Amino acid sequence: MQDDHQVTEDALRQALSRLGSGRSQNARHAQQPQERRRRFVRDGQVVVEHQNSRNAAPRVAIQDDQDEIERLKQSVKREQRRCEESERHLGEARAQIKVLETRAAHTRIQVTELSKELREHQDIIQTLKAQVHQARELAATAAQRSPRPVGRPRKERPEQPVIDEAPVSVSVPVKAKAEPEPVQWWLKG
Repeated sequence: MQDDHQVTEDALRQALSRLGSGRSQNARHAQQPQERRRRFVRDGQVVVEHQNSRNAAPRVAIQDDQDEIERLKQSVKREQRRCEESERHLGEARAQIKVLETRAAHTRIQVTELSKELREHQDIIQTLKAQVHQARELAATAAQRSPRPVGRPRKERPEQPVIDEAPVSVSVPVKAKAEPEPVQWWLKG
């Protein structure tokens, strides 16, 4: 059936081409110079026809193009504003990061200094505890060696274990200068 279809299509093309070739075509062509001769498309071919229309359609197309261009310009401006805004936010974020890094560095330095100071204070505390322990031992041995009055028996103290206590800060009151007695002016002399 396809062969019959192919044959009839070929035959139709040949017949049309014979009809188109002759004097009648030339006469038609002379009368209508703008009309083109149409051809049938063969397999694998694409026919492109250009149409020149000189009516309002190009003006509408131009207006549509103008609107599209304006819309695209506004879109570009929006994107430029967004880009500038994101760059500004990025700059602010970088400045904030720099501030935070500086604070972190200062904090690390301060922690190092304070830990060094803490170690020094702990060493001083250990030294003072050792001195207090030695002073107590010296006081205990001196108390055992010192002679007691004859009438009193010596009290025996059981050895007490030494407890490391935190040093108790003892505040010594500062003696104020002796102030003179106030003059009693209302009393007669």
